[in-house]
Amino acid sequence: MRNTFMLLLCSFLVGQLLLIFSWSDFSIFRYVYSLGALFIGIYYFKTFESKGLRIGFVLASLAFWVVLTVVYVAIGKIPILNLEPPGLKVEQ
Repeated sequence: MRNTFMLLLCSFLVGQLLLIFSWSDFSIFRYVYSLGALFIGIYYFKTFESKGLRIGFVLASLAFWVVLTVVYVAIGKIPILNLEPPGLKVEQ
């Protein structure tokens, strides 16, 4: 039960951080999100040494990234950060 909870929690956090990284236009802050995802991945890989859990972590992170992208594009922004998807603003 603990392994599954940690897998879902860490994967969700990494997916969310990678989504913010891919949407952010700020030069330095986007790398902070990338480093956050990297540190969570390092923590997870140090804590759980099973190949199955590691593969599940990577696949779940990618799945969360895709699902969150679809959800936030449908909403039109990331609610907490008020960050809009790239390409949404059309300059005239």
